[in-house]
Amino acid sequence: MTTGLHVRDLVTEFHSREGVKRALHGISFDVGANEIVGVVGESGSGKSTVVRSVVKLLMPPGRVMEGTAEFNGQDLIRMPERQIRPIRGKEIGFVAQNPFSALNPVVRIEKQFSNIAKAHGLKADAASRGRALELLASSGVNDPDRVMRGYAHELSGGMAQRVVIAMALYLNPRLVIADEPTTALDLTVQRQVLDTLTRLTKGSDRSMLIVTHDLGVVANYCDRVLVMYRGRIVEQGPVAEVFVRPQDPYTVSLLNSVVQPKAAADSPVPGPDDTTLPTELSESRSI
Repeated sequence: MTTGLHVRDLVTEFHSREGVKRALHGISFDVGANEIVGVVGESGSGKSTVVRSVVKLLMPPGRVMEGTAEFNGQDLIRMPERQIRPIRGKEIGFVAQNPFSALNPVVRIEKQFSNIAKAHGLKADAASRGRALELLASSGVNDPDRVMRGYAHELSGGMAQRVVIAMALYLNPRLVIADEPTTALDLTVQRQVLDTLTRLTKGSDRSMLIVTHDLGVVANYCDRVLVMYRGRIVEQGPVAEVFVRPQDPYTVSLLNSVVQPKAAADSPVPGPDDTTLPTELSESRSI
């Protein structure tokens, strides 16, 4: 059985009264074992559509028309909802862009953890509660016992996202998909949340696919990158290779949008064996 996620020739369309708009044009990529892959591109490039198509969380009028998404030997695209539902959460964890949309505002956090366990046929007992507390603490939640007894509206944006990360990892999935997980957070909290997410991913033999419009996130946290433009992957490869020696004009334009010309001119030109990312890029913010 092959490990990881292997997407081939993925085509997604949006059907409406105005006609059909093709959002993804034959997307293919892999996420290997113990690997963090970043999907980057400007708004409207199709980043979120890719990940939501793969795990069948795409809302109508979106439809996956062609392609496969093989995860541990199974094609997620061909699966009916009743078969893929147990995989989501247990084998594939999902971290949404807006944590408050992923949390039930009228149910205590503890109950939401127990509902996850019950939905996958597990006991919501003292041991499972202990795991939830441990994950919350590992995610940087202060006083996790108090948070467990409380509600989502009592949390800050950063704390809510940490709770969502803990929930995504609760059943020990092999793959974590994070769809722009820090967009609504300030820069300091963004860094803290991303540090937590990558530490919990890499430290537990997991893989992660992270969607972002921030090249600095990709430079600092990812092993490989997929560059998207108008529903196509225009370039992909190891982060150091793509960012230091980009091949596609669109990738070049993205990098030029965050690297200051003077700073770039003052930096030494990397040689053939130099895989170090420019300092300016590793500290860059969103495009």
